[in-house]
Amino acid sequence: MPTLTGNARSVLALRRELALAERQLREKVEREAERLAVAEHVSWREARDSCYVFDWIRRAAIARLEAISVGGNERFLGEERLAQMALRDADWADAAYAVVSFASLGDRLRYLHGGSERAAVVREALERGGVFTNAYGGHHLQEIVR
Repeated sequence: MPTLTGNARSVLALRRELALAERQLREKVEREAERLAVAEHVSWREARDSCYVFDWIRRAAIARLEAISVGGNERFLGEERLAQMALRDADWADAAYAVVSFASLGDRLRYLHGGSERAAVVREALERGGVFTNAYGGHHLQEIVR
């Protein structure tokens, strides 16, 4: 019989250790989720602010390209090329905003990863003209608004 008491104590000790490990894991997951939520909010604000800036730049670039296309002179050497580049950057900003705002969780996490992952997910959104959301089983395409 002493063995049963020893086994019962071992089982209780193991249960306590397991409960402690589960609590620590839960706390770690909660901290990581909070960190990701903050990072996502910061990225969303940056993308939104970039879109606001590019809204003004887009209007100016389109106006200058239209003027040049009907025979107007460039105000400085390379103005047309610079305006086209600004429009591409504005499109990129709009796509980045669509990704961080509407894309599926997996694509938003890729965006938050930064670097080449961020560039890839934004490029994919530009090529598709939008992002797939979680709606309708991940088959709803939210178009990029310009």
